[in-house]
Amino acid sequence: MRNLVLAIAAAALLAGSISYGATGATDVPKNNSEEQRAKITDLETRADLARIHGDYLRSIEYYRSAIRLDQKNSKLYNKLGVSELKADQLHAAKSDFAKSSKLDPKFAAPLNNLGAVACMEKKYSAATKYLKQALALAETDAPLHVNLGEAWLGLGQLDRALAEYSRALELDGDIFSENQSGGTTAKLRTPEQRATASYLIARMYAKRGNLEGALEQLRRAKQDHYPAMANVYKDAEFAALWNDPRLNQIVSR
Repeated sequence: MRNLVLAIAAAALLAGSISYGATGATDVPKNNSEEQRAKITDLETRADLARIHGDYLRSIEYYRSAIRLDQKNSKLYNKLGVSELKADQLHAAKSDFAKSSKLDPKFAAPLNNLGAVACMEKKYSAATKYLKQALALAETDAPLHVNLGEAWLGLGQLDRALAEYSRALELDGDIFSENQSGGTTAKLRTPEQRATASYLIARMYAKRGNLEGALEQLRRAKQDHYPAMANVYKDAEFAALWNDPRLNQIVSR
């Protein structure tokens, strides 16, 4: 599958001790709503656990079984789409994200996911449309701002990308950290785009006084062959690092 890098939103996983490999019957008496709800929860839990273990095809099977019992559950369609995306079933994923959004127009996650998929397909204008709609519903969601920044970067709109990255950083100071663990992810960028994004994020960190974060992002920019690394010695926002031997080591390496 393609190298995944934009934040894909999945609903919170259900806790449980059920073995994900176990098989359960899907024939439930239609006149027993409580039993049916329990069965749906059981299938969803098995699907979530299968996805955690990387068994995406099995998780797809379980989500689809749950949906057959609850065909208007937008969260199930969104989770199904995430597993389909992980299994490289792009067309199916798009279809299920769209169904999820149609069932619940106020649910931001499938709109975000449609935007991420559009980025993966390099349809950046479409991506900005979906992501703006998602942000109208969840403006304080930092990963959504990161994703919109990715879309603007794909369109060559560096100032707009930087504004979105900056807002994401305001909302979550660790959003760009290597140790950030904000759920299932799926991004796609060329090395050139990654390098540019890393350099822009390094500037933001340096401006905010997070020198360790700035150095980390500059290392990423260097690894992706950012073509103008020497500009760190001209950009005043990096002034606090000019005499730091670690910066020279990154630039000259």
